[in-house]
Amino acid sequence: MSLALEKRGKDMTKHYTRLLQEVLDAAKDLAIQKHNYQVDIPHVWTVLTQPQSFALDFYSSLDFDMNEFISLINQEVAKIPVFSQTDPSRFGRQYSQRLRNLLEDAERERVELRDEIVTVEHLILGLFRQQRNPITVFLQKAGVDRDLVCQRLNKVRQGKRAIAAGQESHYQALSKYASSFNQWLAEQPERKVIGRKEEIKDIIRVLSRKEKSNAILIGFPGVGKARVMEGFVRRLAEGDVPENLMGKEVFKLNLASLIAGTKYRGEFEERFQAVLDELVAAKGRVILYIEDIDQIVTAGRTEGSLDAGNLLKPLLVGGQIHIIGTTTFAAYRESFELDQALEGRFQRIHIEEPSQEEALVILQGLRDHYQAFHGVSLSDEALQAAVSLSIRYLSDRYLPDKALDLIDEACAVKKIQPAQEDQGEAAVSREDIAAIVERMTGIKVQGIMDNEREHLLNLDRLLRQKIVGQDTAVQRVSEAILRSRAGIQNPKRPIGSFLFLGPTGVGKTALAKSLAELLFGNELEMVRLDMSEYMEKHAVARLVGPPPGYVGFEEGGQLTEAVRRRLYSIVLLDEIEKAHPDVFNTLLQVLDEGRLTDSKGRTIDFKNTILIMTSNIGSQQILESLQTSQGLTAERKQEVIDLLQHSFRPEFLNRIDETVIFNPLQLSDMVAIVKMMVGQLQERLRHQLIDLRLDEEVYSFLAKEGYHPEFGARPIQRTVMRCLETPLARYLVAQKEQAQMTVRVRLLKDKDRLEFQYWS
Repeated sequence: MSLALEKRGKDMTKHYTRLLQEVLDAAKDLAIQKHNYQVDIPHVWTVLTQPQSFALDFYSSLDFDMNEFISLINQEVAKIPVFSQTDPSRFGRQYSQRLRNLLEDAERERVELRDEIVTVEHLILGLFRQQRNPITVFLQKAGVDRDLVCQRLNKVRQGKRAIAAGQESHYQALSKYASSFNQWLAEQPERKVIGRKEEIKDIIRVLSRKEKSNAILIGFPGVGKARVMEGFVRRLAEGDVPENLMGKEVFKLNLASLIAGTKYRGEFEERFQAVLDELVAAKGRVILYIEDIDQIVTAGRTEGSLDAGNLLKPLLVGGQIHIIGTTTFAAYRESFELDQALEGRFQRIHIEEPSQEEALVILQGLRDHYQAFHGVSLSDEALQAAVSLSIRYLSDRYLPDKALDLIDEACAVKKIQPAQEDQGEAAVSREDIAAIVERMTGIKVQGIMDNEREHLLNLDRLLRQKIVGQDTAVQRVSEAILRSRAGIQNPKRPIGSFLFLGPTGVGKTALAKSLAELLFGNELEMVRLDMSEYMEKHAVARLVGPPPGYVGFEEGGQLTEAVRRRLYSIVLLDEIEKAHPDVFNTLLQVLDEGRLTDSKGRTIDFKNTILIMTSNIGSQQILESLQTSQGLTAERKQEVIDLLQHSFRPEFLNRIDETVIFNPLQLSDMVAIVKMMVGQLQERLRHQLIDLRLDEEVYSFLAKEGYHPEFGARPIQRTVMRCLETPLARYLVAQKEQAQMTVRVRLLKDKDRLEFQYWS
């Protein structure tokens, strides 16, 4: 190493920009890879001409053959001696004399240009001081001399001096970290913007202001904020704007490029400041569009450093730059609302979710685009289904995005079917859209669509097949659901809300499960909460989630999160009378408006749920009715209602669709329940090739054995297990080989024991 460089020793790298140091490090790695002892100029120029490098972009702007230039560099690398039989740790340990001289020349260029730090452009200029270097000779033969390079570099640097370690990232920052939105949209003529005229006018109005002429579009994900921006740029390109906006160009910031490779504190801010400087230099001719602008506000925020929001504030006030950003309501609260000074420099434009009719118009306008791309046809029926089914089943997302997702997915599925089934031209139908919704949600949408009318008309009969001894309760529930589905009831409320009263084991939970199976396709489509866990005041927060900063905030509420994941389900709240009074305040909003806001500010939709609350209030009065021949009389029912009104507030009871009192089970009801349970056992045994047959008197025997009025039907299950399943299991386990057989169960003459007869 020369004397000048040795004086600086290891500290010399402090006078290099980060990019130059990275280039030298990469050149050393290349020398090691090539088994070269020394790092030489060809190694450095190989790195400098890598794709997307600063030097390659610069050289490409000059008028010579880049392929021939790179080929020459590769030839020069190949001329460097290769050593393969020595210690690998010796490779690339030192710079060649030529490279040392070049670094000295780069230092001289720094001094001449009055810069404070050595940059890559100093290295490029310094190469011309080595007249005999093959790379220099090639450039001079191609008509590229030091004066031309210096002139072009000054244009790139825009007259700025090199003072920062990240200096190269400041050059042409706008073209490096942003792209022309006008140009991109001109290359996408098929992209249409349907509607949104008022929102586009709002953007034009804000940009025409003298001060604070910066807009921020706020809306839920998927409502079309980016499309509104496209509509504005279309009008800008077509000249359909006021004179003060004529000729302006919109650049879209690429946040990923801006952040990529930032390893040191403040490096992100340096790059963003360079972008802002170019915006100021453009004197209003450029509008910067920042998608998800909330990320910019916090992207560079670290302890002891400025964030991008603070860089924006002084420029936004005086109208030196124009910025349009987009964000969501949640992100806006977490970023802009925390910095009121920054918030005040933007004009908010709310982008609302389109109505069902507007969404359908949008889909009709985009139909040709999807048909041409996928090579399938889309019927009006399919478009209507995409809108209606997305509203009904994807209520945690927003139009038009969720409807377009269904269309795109259904077209993609349909497109690959002809190749497999040779069906000719593919057409997307309403059933195809329903199948996509079913796959997204897990709800048997097609089955509900096909069978819902039949299920609703026969709901009373179908429920009676599953629920024994509760005909009145079944009828009242069926009628309430029928009214809701017919559209008579308020569509914003839940499908139905019920309060089930009765002693344990009479079928309250069984009715809820049966409703889930018949209406939603699966009895597992049920959210079940035991309200005895919500007796304390502090436990109420668990329904909607703890406030920010508390343990469990990220997990959400036990009720809201469960319904958000199962938007189409039964919500069963067991033993509601045990809940804290504040729980009922929370439920009032669900019963009245069909929605609930969780601790994260998200609105959870309950309009596709059936809310069922169970209670044991009045159980004693109901059981006492068994002691009379008249059963559950009107007087007894009134006693139960009086107890109910004493236990719950009127505003809560008035919001419930139906209060259903379940009858106590009679002995005759138990016989029917036994037959249902035995039928389920017979079905399980049939898969093992076992035919189970019971004499009629056995059913009555099991019913009497398991009949305990105060416990309802639950003892029956234990009786069937003890008297039937256990003896059968003992016999089957004793068999060495499983064979097809018939089992007959009969009651012995003494009437207190069952006899099992087996034959193959």
